[in-house]
Amino acid sequence: MSEQLIIRLGSRAGDTISWLVWASHNAEVIASGEIGHADELADLAERVGNRPVVALVPASDVVLKQVSLPTRPTRQILQALPYMLEDEQAEDIDQLWLALGDLEQQEGQYQQHVAVVKRARMDDWLSWLQQAGFKVVRMLPDALLLPDNPLPACIELNNQWLIKQGVWQASAIDSSWWPQYLALAALPNIASYSPWPADIMQSQQNMEPELPLALLARQLPQINFTLLQGPYAPKRQSNKYWQQWRSTVVLAASCFGLFLLVQSFAIWQLDRQLTQVQQNSLAEYQQAFPGETIVNLSRQIEQKLATVGMGSESAGFLTLLNALQRHLAEVGDINVDSLRFDAARTELRFSANAGGFQNFERLKTALEGAGYVIEQGALSNDGARVQGTVVMRSRA
Repeated sequence: MSEQLIIRLGSRAGDTISWLVWASHNAEVIASGEIGHADELADLAERVGNRPVVALVPASDVVLKQVSLPTRPTRQILQALPYMLEDEQAEDIDQLWLALGDLEQQEGQYQQHVAVVKRARMDDWLSWLQQAGFKVVRMLPDALLLPDNPLPACIELNNQWLIKQGVWQASAIDSSWWPQYLALAALPNIASYSPWPADIMQSQQNMEPELPLALLARQLPQINFTLLQGPYAPKRQSNKYWQQWRSTVVLAASCFGLFLLVQSFAIWQLDRQLTQVQQNSLAEYQQAFPGETIVNLSRQIEQKLATVGMGSESAGFLTLLNALQRHLAEVGDINVDSLRFDAARTELRFSANAGGFQNFERLKTALEGAGYVIEQGALSNDGARVQGTVVMRSRA
């Protein structure tokens, strides 16, 4: 959005507050006005509050300093800045907020710009705006936004004269003290953007008069400083679409996590079962051949079968039998009555009885799915059980 709401706050809640709606794309004033005190900010928010807010605060409440540093600042040096300024402050340094500005290098020495303001004052300004519902994106001292000019620049705003004498030298003086300030400052000349008081003797150059907040708003793109740093930095706004879909995403992630947990548990169970089968096979082999060292159990079993003339034929029989036993257990309620193995054709023929026709069908489907060729004979029902004959052979 190219429109901004600029609010110039006072030092106290009862001070007059000026505001201006500024269109930055064409440097145009859309609306402006004043409210009597901070309690009226909520009413202002209802009228013009759907814009990002730039808060201007009295430069009289912000001290701008330049701190000379021995080397280019590091994190440790910047953390020590409050203690470098401690002796210059009347208040406890822990009660002050230091915001960092630009870093300059002059004659080989680094100059760090620092703005010092009371934490309590910062908290008050932000609470007034946030309680009214404003979203503050920037906050900076008002006089810092006066135009850079060869002469000191000034303008009158809410019974104060704002004055800027350098890039990082700005202040706000109560109108009642303005003559005394000028006498002490002894400025040779001054550029005024407000009509000059006739009773004040000062060499001055009258600039084209302009609405104070409009003049300050024009300089916003040239000044990148803000008091809202560190703990005062604006919180990033959450994406509204993410807010809408967050619950769905969390639920989907939870379901996926549960799925992975169930699958992991199933794999763990199968691994336990396989380990148990291997242990049982090992125990049976050791019982049959006590004292023999086991290196490769399956290879050693094949060698034993070969020594008694039960080579590839018996191996094929055992393979078919093992597959049949495994799938019989999976189908359930089906019993084998007789077996016959044809070594020449490498096929296993068996008769069985089951609790229903569907048991035979499930067994046939399971064996075919495991890669075997199944020929199922006629099935008969004697009233209690279903009888049938099945021929099973490998595809290869």
